[in-house]
Amino acid sequence: MDFNKNRCAIIFVMFVIALTSQASSLQTCGYLGFMGKFQQDQNVTITQTCPTCTFINITITAPNSTIILINDPMTLSQGVFSFGPNDNISSDLGTYFIQGVSNLDEPFKACYIITNISTAITIEEAIIYVVLTIAVFLMFLCCVWGAIGLPARNRMNEFDRVISIEIMKYPKLGFTFLAYAFFTWFINILMIMSNSLVSLTAYQGFFEMIFNFLMAGLYAAFIAMLVIFFMVAANDLKLRDLLTRGISPR
Repeated sequence: MDFNKNRCAIIFVMFVIALTSQASSLQTCGYLGFMGKFQQDQNVTITQTCPTCTFINITITAPNSTIILINDPMTLSQGVFSFGPNDNISSDLGTYFIQGVSNLDEPFKACYIITNISTAITIEEAIIYVVLTIAVFLMFLCCVWGAIGLPARNRMNEFDRVISIEIMKYPKLGFTFLAYAFFTWFINILMIMSNSLVSLTAYQGFFEMIFNFLMAGLYAAFIAMLVIFFMVAANDLKLRDLLTRGISPR
């Protein structure tokens, strides 16, 4: 039992570290210069300041390692070099790497990120997402524990006859529905985060599909829970009447 608890604790800590590391790297490309975050298939403009440069040529590599530009010149205007606007360098989701060369023989490296949304979230917002994700996941686990751990039947004797009404089966129904609802919320958060975290961008469609599927069944699950609740309550009323008359029904 202690081994299982330790293993679960290690997995949970790894989960938290993974989310936190993603949050801390939302607006950077490691040691490279960060050019910004842009929306997919929208015009992208790349700028570079170099007062002593007479020219800068850039090579851009897409997220799938395909080179989409080779030594294309940047335009100089008032000491600032720019390339674009260009919508041909934003077709794929992920991180694009830029390598530039100039007359100074001092190459520079930078990157920019293409996602489904154009507005980059701040580090503070990313931390809120991480905390919310962990909290919702923990609530889901608590509800799963309640749905599994609480009794589902009335108390029976050795002859398989009812001896008392088990009240805790009603919270069990509630925990079952809440587990479904919290899992739906958890997937929704992952779907939102996949628009901002580069490493999750490829899974955005998958999360969206799962979320839509869960949302389609959410209202049906709620109605089913209410129907089952009232059916069980009506049956318990009959059983309680029999028990008060000294009869132990099956």
